[in-house]
Amino acid sequence: MKQKIPVIILITISLILLTAIIPSFLHNKSHEISNNQLIASHIYSLIEGNIQRPIGVATGLSSDEFLIRALEHEDTTDTKTMEEMISSYLISVKNQFGYSATYVISENSKRFYTTNGIAKIVNPQMDPYDNWYPMFLDTGLKLQVETNRDQLYDYRWTIFINARIIGTEGKTIGVCGIGLPLEDWQKMLLSVEKEYKVKINLIDKQGLVQVDTDFNNINNAYISDAISDHAGERGFTFTEKTKKGFRMTRYISNLNWYLVVQGKNLIESQIKGTILIILIYLMLIHAVIILLLEHKKSKRHNLVKTSQPEDELTGLPNRNYLKESYGELGVFNTTRYKSLVVFDIDHFKIVNDNRDGDKLILGVVELTKQIIEDKGILFRWSGDEFVLFLEFESKETENKFKSLCEQVNKNLDITISVGIVDIDLSVSIKTNYYRAVQACYAIKETGGNGVGIR
Repeated sequence: MKQKIPVIILITISLILLTAIIPSFLHNKSHEISNNQLIASHIYSLIEGNIQRPIGVATGLSSDEFLIRALEHEDTTDTKTMEEMISSYLISVKNQFGYSATYVISENSKRFYTTNGIAKIVNPQMDPYDNWYPMFLDTGLKLQVETNRDQLYDYRWTIFINARIIGTEGKTIGVCGIGLPLEDWQKMLLSVEKEYKVKINLIDKQGLVQVDTDFNNINNAYISDAISDHAGERGFTFTEKTKKGFRMTRYISNLNWYLVVQGKNLIESQIKGTILIILIYLMLIHAVIILLLEHKKSKRHNLVKTSQPEDELTGLPNRNYLKESYGELGVFNTTRYKSLVVFDIDHFKIVNDNRDGDKLILGVVELTKQIIEDKGILFRWSGDEFVLFLEFESKETENKFKSLCEQVNKNLDITISVGIVDIDLSVSIKTNYYRAVQACYAIKETGGNGVGIR
């Protein structure tokens, strides 16, 4: 009995210590969550403060009577006069507001006006970078914010704010906009990340990263889990990713993006460390009780990136595989493939909200593999979009994918839209891809569930 007394005393002391620490831990934990909410709100206010002004300027330009009149009378104004007039107008905007990249695109002539005059004629068929213009017009939105490379400024990453210009008769007569250098936003966010020990991202509604302090993640990494947080614009959702990690998400309506803030629970780590030190101290001093503590290793906050060349869900090669094999702006290094196909699931967002999206994607992949057999390579490009390089000529490819449309509709009760092009070996893979995208998009405009060829 006497031998048990020291053990009982040590156990009692340990229980007293834990009884004192646990309430303190719970209090500190609640305080830390509240503090993280304040940090996230500060970041949200910072981003809102930096985007409201340029959005307001772009919106103001789109309703400027001078610009509307100029575009409506473009046909009766000679090119040089029009160029000088719009150029002077944009220079005054630049001088007044300080934005280095300002532009106007005429829907009538497709001229791309800048402070330096007419920079180009917008033509998506000749230049894939111009695809943003018809795609924006087709959305029906009055304003759109997107991250892309600026073709006129050494392809630097830029946040573009595009605003639709409506004429006096209520029709779209052009688009105007402002470009914000992404480097400026990166500097701002990097200082906040370092100060608060968090990771900040802006993602679109598919989870694709639009803003990151690391250039490698932009339009290449996904934080898909954040979409399932169902965040609104009134406040942040709080998600425990692991015992030591958290994610906070909020929708920013001005951008039509989500703000994602990820970090570690520092208080929990500190309290666990304190408990461990106390227990080790008791063990060493008395050499009576050995207490084993199991601590799970903390997982780093995970930015879901497509860094692997294989898609996790389907096992298919992805766009990173293509980059590794051909380079981002590479060309085909073989004459094996004759046609390129782009297809996706029609109205997938609505379908995914009501059914098991992963199961449907796997079903489409299985049916596609049966169609192409071993005569090509199938990529999962992003979300519900797939790209194929096939050994078939476009006519045979068309017949096979008409059959695929029927099988998908019959077996999965969904539809797909397909775009097919003959591969042009004289241009880049990206150019071939955009041609197929246009063919696919043309099918979507007619209601989907079909095959288009360019």
